[in-house]
Amino acid sequence: MKKDKLELTLIFPKNIIPVLFLLLSANNISAQDFELFKIGSAYYPSQSIEESSMDGEIGFFEWSAQLTIPQPLKNKKTIFIHKLLYANLRVDTEAEILGTPIDTEKYYHIITYNLGLVQTLNPKWRLTVNLTPTLASDFGESLNEDDLLFQANALVINSKSKKIKYGFGLAYTTRFGRQLVIPMGMFKYSTPKMELDIVLPNKLSVMFNTPKNTLQYGLATALNGGLFNNNSEIQTINAIIDEAGYSRLNIGPAIAVRLKKSIKINLAGGMSVGRRLEFIDVDEDTIDRTPEVGTFFRAGISFTPQKKSAETPSNN
Repeated sequence: MKKDKLELTLIFPKNIIPVLFLLLSANNISAQDFELFKIGSAYYPSQSIEESSMDGEIGFFEWSAQLTIPQPLKNKKTIFIHKLLYANLRVDTEAEILGTPIDTEKYYHIITYNLGLVQTLNPKWRLTVNLTPTLASDFGESLNEDDLLFQANALVINSKSKKIKYGFGLAYTTRFGRQLVIPMGMFKYSTPKMELDIVLPNKLSVMFNTPKNTLQYGLATALNGGLFNNNSEIQTINAIIDEAGYSRLNIGPAIAVRLKKSIKINLAGGMSVGRRLEFIDVDEDTIDRTPEVGTFFRAGISFTPQKKSAETPSNN
């Protein structure tokens, strides 16, 4: 029991806000990058299935919650970051098979623990590494080894100036709806009035700040997805499905409204142009159920610790 208390103390410092400020200052990360807690959801109205052999429509609903806890070491150059994430994907299918209407809801779940390392190499360079064991399944049966996936990425980042950062690395990810090794790149340009944030292939955004920093607005592009173990029957498919792959690319306007300094309401909408939904059966054949391009709407709330006003750059 004493051992459990000791481990808990290491992860949850007595006063977490000073620890967060240490994290932000030690690694030249702006406070807006670090969300201690966030929850969000996204709605994708049903669209016709691109595959002509099936008459029907498919829509999606996503929601997720994430908690992030930093654990800096005494040398102030090494910081471990612990993240817990739960995400849920609901697939809504309305179809007609042999004259019989079928209306189904299928749920897929993701539970991840992410162990991140932020290592300052020198005043200009730092290394970030993330190891992410993942449970991804419809949980139609008891947990088994097929429900467990592993993801990881590594990125080397250079702080060229107070305004410009860039980096490059590799990722082993299911973001495209399948497990792939892909190159990564990042570029960030930030001033008190605007921020350009590029993390390839994950996101691209241009956001502008109002004078009092209570509102951000701009355009954002976000790619995400997952690969899920499938255990239960899918009514609209006449085959035994082993895996389900899902991905989407969202493009559109976004706003963030700051409430009480540390709380932000995040809203986005637009077009989901890169939707993909594929099922892989036990014979490794792929069954495509990708819907056509459609709209999306996303809403969320996050808690982002802020530095003292004296340390915050002025917009003037």
